[in-house]
Amino acid sequence: MRARAPRASLTRMPASDRISLPAAAEIPWRYYDLAKSRVQIHEPPAPGEVCLWLVPTEFRFASASNIGNWLNAAERRRARLHPNSALGRRFSVSRATLRLVLSHMLNCEPQDVGVEDEPDDRIVVTHPLVEGAIHVDVAYSGIWIVIAVSSARIGLGLTSGAYDEDARQAVRDEAVQIGRARAERGAAIESAGQADWHGLTLPMPGGICGVLVVDKPVARVQAFGWERPLEAEGGATAP
Repeated sequence: MRARAPRASLTRMPASDRISLPAAAEIPWRYYDLAKSRVQIHEPPAPGEVCLWLVPTEFRFASASNIGNWLNAAERRRARLHPNSALGRRFSVSRATLRLVLSHMLNCEPQDVGVEDEPDDRIVVTHPLVEGAIHVDVAYSGIWIVIAVSSARIGLGLTSGAYDEDARQAVRDEAVQIGRARAERGAAIESAGQADWHGLTLPMPGGICGVLVVDKPVARVQAFGWERPLEAEGGATAP
């Protein structure tokens, strides 16, 4: 099952305690199957570009063999000792998929990508071929894994959805706040406060509300795993 994607938008967010997501100008999304990451992604995201993956926990490319080869000893131990085996499996798939997509960008083997876990769930990517910053965030909701990679600071906010308009707005606000807090991790207080934050609404499946918070304007999105909306067929957003 993949999400049916509505038209995507970029929302400029005011620097206030309560950040809303009003109607915003559209930006181009290019939609691909998950399996096409290797042939479509050959370098880290350019300025203004965001790469996104929507991955189910049973992603077939993250096989038991790949997980065993691509994860380091600490990551395998973390997954194995997780008190909930399903969540341990989800972490393994997310980390293996992250290494896979980063290896496409850096032209190396997945196990050669350095992925360090910092406090507050912050992920730091290191590799000799990394020039400039590669910012990464990974978030979960149910069986779904969302991976975001950008040259700008980013944070994912995923919350359970609601079906009446008043509750939907509260859920969106919560997702924005979570995303902004995650984007600010590891940044100096001064620079975080001065950032020009933007919110990218993610077309998530079911009742999930998803927002990506970015500290730079987004000009283009490369999206893997989302179903292409009907209005994009044959249009500018089609690959």
